[in-house]
Order: sequence, then C-alpha cells, then structure tokens
Amino acid sequence: MRLAILAAASLIGLSACQGKSDPPGSAPANVQAFEGDGAVLVTWDAMPDLVYWIFFQPGTDVTAAEIGSIAIKNAVTPRAVIGLVNDTQYAFVMNATQRDSAAGPSSPVVTAKTRLAGDFWTVGTTPIAPQNLNALALGGNRFVTVGNAGAIFYGDFNYGSSNPLGVTAWTPPLTPPTAADLSAVIFNGTFVALGTNGAVLTSGDGFTWTVQHVVSSAVVTGLNGLAFGFIQGAPTYIAVGNGGQMYTTSDLTKEWTLDTSANTTSHLTSIALLNGAFFVTGANGTLLLNKGDGTGWSAVATGGVTSTLRSATFMPNAPLGAVRFVAVGDGGTILTSTDAAVATSWTPVALPPVTQNLLSVTVGGATGFRFLAVGQGGAAVFGDSVINSLPVSNIQWNAASQPPTSDLSSVLFLVGQYLAVGPAGASAVCH
Repeated sequence: MRLAILAAASLIGLSACQGKSDPPGSAPANVQAFEGDGAVLVTWDAMPDLVYWIFFQPGTDVTAAEIGSIAIKNAVTPRAVIGLVNDTQYAFVMNATQRDSAAGPSSPVVTAKTRLAGDFWTVGTTPIAPQNLNALALGGNRFVTVGNAGAIFYGDFNYGSSNPLGVTAWTPPLTPPTAADLSAVIFNGTFVALGTNGAVLTSGDGFTWTVQHVVSSAVVTGLNGLAFGFIQGAPTYIAVGNGGQMYTTSDLTKEWTLDTSANTTSHLTSIALLNGAFFVTGANGTLLLNKGDGTGWSAVATGGVTSTLRSATFMPNAPLGAVRFVAVGDGGTILTSTDAAVATSWTPVALPPVTQNLLSVTVGGATGFRFLAVGQGGAAVFGDSVINSLPVSNIQWNAASQPPTSDLSSVLFLVGQYLAVGPAGASAVCH
C-alpha cells in the first residue's frame, strides 16, 4: 500500500511538471514606444500563443516586475499606455509567458517622452465614405460622423489604430435612413442628427436610427447647426442656417417653430451651448448670444471682425484670467474671451498663424488646456490657455509643423487623440 501511494504521488508530481509550459526562449522583438499626449503607444512583433507583459515607470530605465513599476498583462499590439503625465520621460520593458509558464527574457528598454498633441498629424489613406462629412459627435467612446446624402458612420475610439485612423472601424447604420444632406450631429445622451432641410434623426447607439420627422415646409433649407440646452428651464433644441434662419422645438417629433427674434439675415454657420449659454456664429462677423434666461438674443461685439465665423468652444476648467472661449472663422480668424461665465467681450487675434478658413475648434490636451482648430487646405492651429500652471490671457497660437493637408470640417479630442473628418470622407488624427 505504501509503495502504491508513493507511486501515485510520483505520477501526480510528474504530471504537474509535464503540464507546466516552458517559458518563451526569446524576448519580445522590435519593441518600440511612440510619444503621445498623456499617452505612449507601445508596439512589438507579436507571436501566437504568447501572453505579453509591459512594465513601465517614469525615468530612463526599468526592469521586469521591478518594485514601483506598473505592469500590464495580456497586452496586445499596438497598446496605448494612457493616464501619463505630460513632459515626462517613461521607460518600458516587455517579456512574455506561454500559457502558465514563467516569464521569458526581457526586451531592451525603450523610452518615450509625453507631450501635448497638435503639431504632427496623420492623414487617413482610405476615405471613410465618398460623401462629404460635415460634423462629428462623441458619446462615451463612440464617435458618430454625418454628411451629405444622409451619410452616417459610427466608430469606437481606438488609440493607435492606423487603418482606419483613430477608431476600430467606421460602420454605417443597420438601416441607413433616407434623409437630406446632414449638416450637424450632437450627443445629449442620444445622438441627434440634423438635415439641411430640418429633418431630425436620433439614435441611442449610432447604429440604429429613427427618423423623428421630415419637415413639410419647402421654406426650410440650408440649416447648418444644432444645439440642445435650456431656455427659461425648458429643454430646447435650436437649429440655425442660411439667411438668418432659426428654429426651435422642445419635441423632436414635431415641426420646428420659426424664431425671428435674433433679427438677422446673415448666414448662420453653427450653434453651440457654451457654459450654459447659446452662441451662434455666422457671416459678417456675426456672433449671437442667448443666455437662456428669457432675455432673448443679442449681438456680441467681435472687435470689428467682418469675416465669417464658423465655430466656437469653451474651456470649462480654465482658471480665472485665462482664455476660456474661442471662436474661429474664415481667413484664419481667431477670437478669444477671458470672461469667467458668459463671453460678452471678444478680442480678435491680430496675427493668426494661418490664412485658410478655420471650420471647427475644440478643447483638448491631457489636462484640457489646449485649444485646437482645423479647416481648409490642411489648416491646423493650436494654443494653450494655461502654461506652467499659470493662466494665459493672450494665447500664442501656432500652426502645426506637420499639418493634415486635407480639408477638415470637424474635430474632437479624446484620451490623447484629436480626430477630424472632412470632405470626400477625409479623416486625420493627431497624437
């Protein structure tokens, strides 16, 4: 009996030894680290059946499993390491296991220094679609872009994806809705797209869309912008367009109501809810404000600017004294405001860095202190409202050193990446 037990134990031990996989015989090959905005992209030549580990820490050196280092298991190339501090050097090293094996040899250490994005752009080699793409919205980590001939595509954020750029895939809706050219899209818990004829489409996920209504009046044409907010406490959608058109509704299933209180015939190019107030941009330097308090629309002085304004944005975390509002437009026009709550005083930038039309502006950067605008002819400009923790009231604007080259109509920022779309299905990213 004693011999039988010993034999059984030996067999179990032998089986356990035989079940343990051998570690990989070589280190992960071609490990590279690419600098980004609060992020570093790590790539390597992956082999099948291996589990890859990344170890990193601030500095110029790191060893696998070093105390104080951060480990990432089950890494898949390319892997974005996010949540990093800008203007900091990080060291990365990799090894791999084979199923339940011990770790294999470590790769050489590679380093990368984080920095703000905006300067170096990559243009997509494959168009998203043949149609012009006019607008971009973001809900969670899902982008939705809309354009001419009812074009709608959605894509989930994917830092480092090279084809397509910036997303895992661009996918059309389950059932493409029949609609006019789509000029705007917003996300307010639901994606809402606007047709140039006032048609409205909604979607909870960017994949399944519902046509809310099609405008019966032939008078509605050339709508360019859509926003959602509150007027005297009532939830309100506002659409703006050519010839001073302005329409409102609190129910997207109903017809729009014409609003002539702005008293303008200028072409209106965009509308945005900025810090609780509606701002409308337009031709001839038009900048309209509605605080939502029942006082109605008022024209805001723009320092003598007469060019068409195209887009405006707000930096919510900018400190007092810093530029908090920016509007952009034709001929490279840039307007800024340091007003704390509602921007009623705007100052034009005397010497903007580009002369092309700027069509869209957003707030980005790992700390949210960078304004960036894109436009025609590959125009891309950026400037910081906070530098070295100090507020900046007179931003130094710069043109991108490696601009996107293609026309771009809309841009947004998410987790270290600017993503832009434009005419003929163009796309571009900047890390």
